[in-house]
Amino acid sequence: MPNANVSLHTSDGAAKSSPGTVYWVVVSAGATGGRFQLNDSTADGGTDLIDANVPAASFTFLDFTGAPIPFATGIFVDIPGTNLFITVGYA
Repeated sequence: MPNANVSLHTSDGAAKSSPGTVYWVVVSAGATGGRFQLNDSTADGGTDLIDANVPAASFTFLDFTGAPIPFATGIFVDIPGTNLFITVGYA
């Protein structure tokens, strides 16, 4: 795995505004849990390449280092609610 960059999000925003590869995602959820997506885009739209629900009061690590996920356009973090803290490891 190449050196990964890290992008932290508590609301919608671009992790990378050009093509990239996601190696891991860490999600910390508050009292109600929630859902998030990583879109292959530079804005809130495009194709969801990662779409997950996380349980309430949890800490989740999604490891893709064995099969990294390529994003052709950009890596956009979509957090519909306000209850998640997402860290994306990408190159």
